[in-house]
Amino acid sequence: MMGTPHPRDEQNHKPSERKDWRESYYFNFVDLENMVSGFATIGLYPNLSRREFVFAVFHEGERHLYHQEHDSPFSLETLECLDDGHLCFQLVEALKSWRIVFSGLELEAEILWTGRFPAFSFGRGSGTSWEGHFEQSGKVSGVMRIRGFEKNIQGYGQRDKSWGPRQWHIDYWYAFHAQFRDFSIGLRMDSVKGVKTVSGGVSTAWGSTPVSSVRVETEYGGEPGTPTGAATRVICQDGKEYVVRSKLLSPSSFVKFTRRFPGGTTELFEAMAVHRLEESGETGSGLLEWLFTSFS
Repeated sequence: MMGTPHPRDEQNHKPSERKDWRESYYFNFVDLENMVSGFATIGLYPNLSRREFVFAVFHEGERHLYHQEHDSPFSLETLECLDDGHLCFQLVEALKSWRIVFSGLELEAEILWTGRFPAFSFGRGSGTSWEGHFEQSGKVSGVMRIRGFEKNIQGYGQRDKSWGPRQWHIDYWYAFHAQFRDFSIGLRMDSVKGVKTVSGGVSTAWGSTPVSSVRVETEYGGEPGTPTGAATRVICQDGKEYVVRSKLLSPSSFVKFTRRFPGGTTELFEAMAVHRLEESGETGSGLLEWLFTSFS
């Protein structure tokens, strides 16, 4: 079984002096019945006096995206820094539940995110994205108003919390969240200078089992160069194997973020997807995420 985080890890951590030190909070959700999905994340760079806020919703072929970066000093002493007047994360109970509130011109949302399985620690990973990282499968409920039209939300999702230096411009990474009725899969595979590192686990109500290997075949279509699905083979340390075939919820249920740096360009694709477990045919939902770096 994998380790569990301490409740104090829900708070902010003391940063090192590195400028790329980052504390991040992330939540996603999928309501398959209403075909509403999305994700929210806040990244804190205390040594750059910068905060990043993202809230994305995908519904009826539309993509709603709020993405703002605020350059001004802030304090890590409380969680008040997780609020920029439009997007706010509120801790309800450590390692149990959070409230996400968003208010924009066309979109408003009030979401309660509640853990359904225990949170589990990822460990070191490739050493490029965190000193500490944990994830948790959860249930999501709430209400969303799009241009005044109200829709209730009931579904599943995954959250993660990480802190430490973040190197965006590695060769490649693949992140995968799959929510099924009795278990969930959360993993990440990094390629750094040709060396692949796998982290993550399969969670149930009784705990989490580490993932030992991952193979992924990415499918493309639609917009040029944009992933649209994947076949993911996961093997755990206990020998249990999962083969999951995934496709985007809709052609527009993704966001692409581009970061340029002196040595090239990094593109991050974050998509909400429908998953099908090959062995049983069970349908689930969750995340597909790819990062690709082109070095010049």
